[in-house]
Amino acid sequence: MNSTVLLQAVDIAIPGYRILRTLGQGGMASVFLAVQESLDREVALKVMAPALAANPEFAERFLKEGKLTAKLQHPNVVTIHDIGMHNGIYYLSAEFIPRGTLKERITDEGLSVGEALNVLSDIAHGLDYAHEKGVVHRDVKPGNVLFRKDGRAVLADFGIAKAMDGGTSSTMAGMSVGTPDYMSPEQARGEPVDGRSDLYSLGVMLYEMLTGRPPYEAPDAFSVALSHITEPIPTLPPQHAWLQPLLNGLMSKMAGERYNTGAAVIAAVQRMLPTAPPGAVDVQAFEAREGMARSAPAATQQRTRVSDKAAKQAGTDEASNPWPRRIGLGVAATAVVGVLLWAPWRSSEPTLVPTLVTEQPVAGPGVATFETPGETGAATATISADEIDLALRQAEAYLAEGTYVPAAGEPENQNAGRRLRGDSDSALGQLQRVLAAEPDNARAQAGVQAIAAYYREAATKLCAGERWVPCATIAGFGLEAVPDDPELLKLKETAEAAQRGL
Repeated sequence: MNSTVLLQAVDIAIPGYRILRTLGQGGMASVFLAVQESLDREVALKVMAPALAANPEFAERFLKEGKLTAKLQHPNVVTIHDIGMHNGIYYLSAEFIPRGTLKERITDEGLSVGEALNVLSDIAHGLDYAHEKGVVHRDVKPGNVLFRKDGRAVLADFGIAKAMDGGTSSTMAGMSVGTPDYMSPEQARGEPVDGRSDLYSLGVMLYEMLTGRPPYEAPDAFSVALSHITEPIPTLPPQHAWLQPLLNGLMSKMAGERYNTGAAVIAAVQRMLPTAPPGAVDVQAFEAREGMARSAPAATQQRTRVSDKAAKQAGTDEASNPWPRRIGLGVAATAVVGVLLWAPWRSSEPTLVPTLVTEQPVAGPGVATFETPGETGAATATISADEIDLALRQAEAYLAEGTYVPAAGEPENQNAGRRLRGDSDSALGQLQRVLAAEPDNARAQAGVQAIAAYYREAATKLCAGERWVPCATIAGFGLEAVPDDPELLKLKETAEAAQRGL
């Protein structure tokens, strides 16, 4: 029996609602424009596909998570009015937002930077609120972003959301629910997810808004999901290079290296705005808009949450190091668990895809876009003026993000040290590239000194606390920038001597 036929508007009869027309249909549900007769208001009525409604597991999830998300009340989250079942028809009533979806607005050329950052900010606010309430969306994508009359973006369809506070997952064994183009690596592997998975999807969406296409394209769902696990973070076009640190902080393959909250994402954008090329974005308009946004519920105001307790302190191992090394993105082997179920890979509907089980990670390509002078001895020192400008802008954006010192009353810098060093795409790598071509470049020299100063201050505090191992390590990071810095040399020497018991 064809579920599409059963879900025609003329066949839907739910007490209290008058169906007007069909808004959209897919493999998991159909959405109708309806009037809630008791209040005489238009609503979006989402009805589960009969094939799924017949499955008790899916029916239970639909009701459970619908009730959970109905508690979300936020300007950037679609409000749910009602949820229930009548004569075997499972339905959800939500506010009707008629201005179309982000998917419909993205052209082959993408959106303007200002439009993209406005949408990013709005959805980040909504996710920040939902995550604070313990709800993960798990299907953040352009098709689930709607627009209010005032232009504000709103996140819709928490139908496959999952409470962050546990319980057994209702997802079928060996399956991941979501849309392959936007899945986080951990989601593609069928692992437990938290709010950082949604932020990864937000990063994918940012890339698509800026370029007009998703970052990874392949002929089938399996290959797309695998790309999210194994492929490097995509590189933005040169005109958007100043936003690469933002994309990296959203789309890191390791959840622990991503921004932890939507508030942290918004704060990062605000710190990067001064590095924007002239005319790229109306900074004053964005900041004014954010001033309005922060007048929303207190939960959306700037705040960060440390996902890894060990990240608060510099320890003796990689897990506790607040300046984590870059993890390789390659995999030794991949095995497929489960089988593909309904819905073609390009469907806008959430899809069940095989989970990807990966063995021990091995060193991978990371996100390097060029070789740092000295890495191979073959790197060219001849780069164009435009390349120098782009490298400096990206390095300065990394510096702004990684060395930001919060003002009194602000949360600690969650991303301290992020992307300052470690590979050729880091701030130091970019600056060294510039200096190889222009040894007297003042901006590059200042950037290198800023990196050294950052690590010098951190090492000084560690040594003062007699934390000799991390002190030596951090001082060594600073010496990568300025090898002859006398204070860093002294700190490293002192820490190493203390370790030897001298």
